Amino acid sequence: MRLLVIGAGLVGSVIVRDLVRFYSDIDEVIVGDIDVNRVDTLAKSFDKVSGVYLDVMDGAALREYLRGVDCVVNATYYGLARYVLDAALDTGTPYLDLGSSLYNYDKAFKERSLTALIDVGGAPGLINMLAKYLVERFDEVNYIHLYDVNREIRGPFKKVPIRWKYSVETMLDESIMDAVVYRGGRFIKVPPFSEVEERCFPEPIGCAKVFLIFHPEVMTLAETYADKGIDEVWYKIDAFNLPWDEGMKWKLIADLGLASNDAVNLDGYEVVPRKVLLKLLRSLNLSFDGWAGYEMLQAVVSGVLRGTKLIGVATAVAEVDSDTGSLLTAVPASIASYLLAKGVINVPGAHPIERIMDTRLFFDEVLRRGIKLSFEFSPSH
Repeated sequence: MRLLVIGAGLVGSVIVRDLVRFYSDIDEVIVGDIDVNRVDTLAKSFDKVSGVYLDVMDGAALREYLRGVDCVVNATYYGLARYVLDAALDTGTPYLDLGSSLYNYDKAFKERSLTALIDVGGAPGLINMLAKYLVERFDEVNYIHLYDVNREIRGPFKKVPIRWKYSVETMLDESIMDAVVYRGGRFIKVPPFSEVEERCFPEPIGCAKVFLIFHPEVMTLAETYADKGIDEVWYKIDAFNLPWDEGMKWKLIADLGLASNDAVNLDGYEVVPRKVLLKLLRSLNLSFDGWAGYEMLQAVVSGVLRGTKLIGVATAVAEVDSDTGSLLTAVPASIASYLLAKGVINVPGAHPIERIMDTRLFFDEVLRRGIKLSFEFSPSH
């Protein structure tokens, strides 16, 4: 069994490590990236891992590497997903990504009798499965509220002007895109960073401020469980999984217009603010080594079971640091891609995880990684 992981960044590298650690029947994990230093480091660190230079914009090279693998994991920026999806269709390769929302590929994958798992990371991904566990225990559902929070117990060794824990491009998009909320039977748009609330989570997280941003699981969960009579679904995050003051620097960047892809005229030259920002960030050569803490995903579902109103809370907690990265994002992608490669998941089309993943199998695999899961139900007043 051979898998190809495209992207050797903060999440992709952890997916690679998880695959070779937990699945002994994998013969090879190929990791491809335009950063040859990253792939070389991974290849030297783990048996069964080989690294290759790979640019997803090079369609011929991409298709060459896809031929002969049992699954491709797209761990690049979601804006590149369609290039990998097209190549997977051409080569007949089962596909998984961490977040693209490209469900319009459903018909094409069905026609090729291929499976594509879309939006399979932590949120979306694991958090969908937490919600699924709760929703499927209710006769009726009032709301699904989703939370993504983090607590650092130690900062990086080196003080840096700004940090990120996942794709910078994704964070910039989330800072300027309207959030989508499902309310009263329809989807509505609201500004990012809106509806701030302070919520107290179980230890080791404690109390944290959270706000709305765009996330695709709001749409898929509302559509998947429409027959439950759901009135509201939304997703809230803390300060992009950073301490509040640090995370709010990204809001300032957005407010200043530096996240924009719209060109501005500067002394007669057309300049794209985001491109300038990304170039400056890359030139800083920042190191975030040394931070440690916890990350938590939580689904809260209000519903009715046999005439009784209840609140269900499902929580996943992982201890993370600058080496393990976003474990709650990498682990679901590793589990699902292995099951795709092995043929355990084989449902032609492009699907969100909650529609085709077996809950018990998935959570058993999550628990093997030392991630803590809890499920509680209490009366609703």
